[in-house]
Amino acid sequence: MIAGAGGAGPGGPPLPTDVERALYAAKVRGDWDGYLQVLLGNEIFSYSSKAQIDSSKLQLPHWQYLRGADGRKLLPIYTRGELLPARPDVVAHPVELPLWKVDAMLAEWRGVVVNPGTPTEAHFPNVHKQRKHWKSLKESTPRAGADAILRTKYTGPLRGPLAHGLACGALLATHNKVIWNDIGDSYDHYAEDVLVLRDAWGVTDRDGCLEQLSFLLRGMNSPAEIEFLLGVREAMAQRWPGTQDDAEAWRKISADQFLAHGNDPRGIPDIQELIGRILRYEARFRADGVLPPDGRITSTLAYDYGRAVNFARFGLSARYLTSAEAEQAILEAGELSRKAHRTWADFSAGYILGRVLRFDEEAYGEFYHPVVAAQRILMNEPSSPWRNIPFNDD
Repeated sequence: MIAGAGGAGPGGPPLPTDVERALYAAKVRGDWDGYLQVLLGNEIFSYSSKAQIDSSKLQLPHWQYLRGADGRKLLPIYTRGELLPARPDVVAHPVELPLWKVDAMLAEWRGVVVNPGTPTEAHFPNVHKQRKHWKSLKESTPRAGADAILRTKYTGPLRGPLAHGLACGALLATHNKVIWNDIGDSYDHYAEDVLVLRDAWGVTDRDGCLEQLSFLLRGMNSPAEIEFLLGVREAMAQRWPGTQDDAEAWRKISADQFLAHGNDPRGIPDIQELIGRILRYEARFRADGVLPPDGRITSTLAYDYGRAVNFARFGLSARYLTSAEAEQAILEAGELSRKAHRTWADFSAGYILGRVLRFDEEAYGEFYHPVVAAQRILMNEPSSPWRNIPFNDD
């Protein structure tokens, strides 16, 4: 037996993402197998106590329950677009459906409720009796497998400064297959976000999170030599038009400027090698359409600013930042991006160069292809924020 709940207006209710739209359409048709296939083919989340997870005493998921009309425990599960506003004491984590791998769970609940309180709400009582059917549906349901997927929350920011700031983080969000325009529990889940911040950033508390966010917003997380060299080339273009295409002139003037700033001459071979890497990446970018045929990169600050947007979202998910702090950082990153770059194409090329110079080592592998795939989606899909949000106000 399946019972649906949640009303809809005559013109159809506002639904957050394509997933909820598909669920609602199946529900209206009464196609409950179709509904379940949408559910089983996408990420599903539930909520637990933050204190219990932090204490490491959680052997089995200690989910938050609701009570049905008959008093039985129901497990509320949520699609990504319907995740609740972030709370300091309760955190989201993914649920793998079907759930019934541990018999001990079956004594605690007798059903699930999907997206309670929304137009896509549906109740599935006695789910432990349906495990074979759910498993069969899951085996026949394809899962997303692309390098990058653009996911938009239609009820989230789509215009204005906050949407622009979030769009500056859309490369990484699309690469990670998460919603680009959401501020909340929009990444994988609390426990993993805490680990990401610890292992990738060395952040284990609020102070560390604020410090790293400050570095990103000041453009201090990436090597300063990159901006120095790109700045020298831009100055050449302004003062002596055409010389910016002369690699040897760029090397010579960069070395002279490097010494004029009081740097150790022993560092000159390193900056000369870096110029070579930049030129080779730019040639590859032109071949792959990241740059136009005559294009060059003027700054990689986009890499720090774009990561600042997503770092703020990680910090909020890990409960190191408040929603207001995350939002302010995203707004600041968007404004700084406008000052450092001219267009979305310019911004994305600078972001990708900053990323590959940091990690790729000219392998053109996992640090190159997925982000280029995300860039193509964002530059070309009609629904992309980069096609609908002006990069600059003018």
